[in-house]
Amino acid sequence: MEDTIDSRLYDQSLGQIFRITYKNRDFKVRLLKKELTKELTELYLLLDGVVQKLVKKDNKWIFENSEADKEFAHDIWRTISLRYRL
Repeated sequence: MEDTIDSRLYDQSLGQIFRITYKNRDFKVRLLKKELTKELTELYLLLDGVVQKLVKKDNKWIFENSEADKEFAHDIWRTISLRYRL
């Protein structure tokens, strides 16, 4: 079931959409947070229309409710960090 987008998290001025190809599939990722820093430990994003939360554990990014697809979570963070020079 898809989560609804909480208006407190979603800022429509964040127009940056990232396109990520993972395992030959294209995904659209949109940030739902204004301020990004290197010290960030959790991040909400809109991934193909579903709100997801990435969390940092032991210097690695993973999806909050799943240990699966650690590589995908890492690729998302790498794309964001390169864009914002984090």
